[in-house]
Amino acid sequence: MLDLSLYLVASRGNLSDESFLNVLESAINGGVSIIQLREKNLNARDFFTLGLKVKTLCQQYQIPLIINDRIDLALALDADGVHLGQEDLPPHIARKILGKDKIIGLSLKSLKQLESIEGADYLGCGAIKKTPTKKSSVLSLENLRVICENSPLSVVAIGGIDEEVVKELKGIKLSGVAVVRAIMEAQNPTLAAKKLKKAVCENLSLK
Repeated sequence: MLDLSLYLVASRGNLSDESFLNVLESAINGGVSIIQLREKNLNARDFFTLGLKVKTLCQQYQIPLIINDRIDLALALDADGVHLGQEDLPPHIARKILGKDKIIGLSLKSLKQLESIEGADYLGCGAIKKTPTKKSSVLSLENLRVICENSPLSVVAIGGIDEEVVKELKGIKLSGVAVVRAIMEAQNPTLAAKKLKKAVCENLSLK
């Protein structure tokens, strides 16, 4: 069973590889259950080199590594899966390329988009709040609730999520929350992850 309870979307940014890996390891020690490597500004070679290091860390702690958007790099790294946006290849095509055992996530923000989820394993829905990480329209909690009620797949909420926002998600049938800044920019990533994990366990009846 895929544990999506605390899903970290990580980009290296201005950190050195070593500092970045230290943040990831601290976050895993705090309860992060899955990591997505999202690098929009790295070329394929640098993304691959960084991905190998992150994969080694994830294997050490036995948690899945998901690659954002790049099916070619997910294959090259033999990562656990890929996360696709609405502008990427459809999940049923990605499934043909990646095979039956890889994890495929899909970003989604409307009920209508549930018609095109064949091949995916889970859905990432948001943004729940405005966020500087990604320009994205905000998804109302009511629309999130309706998507979760109608989705045959596990749903993770993403976008501007912190402890307080997790409390607002109470009662919605989610499988977890995905965070970026709440952990990556924390003074103490382990403590930040622990607090988020506690909030998730207290407020979400994980599906």
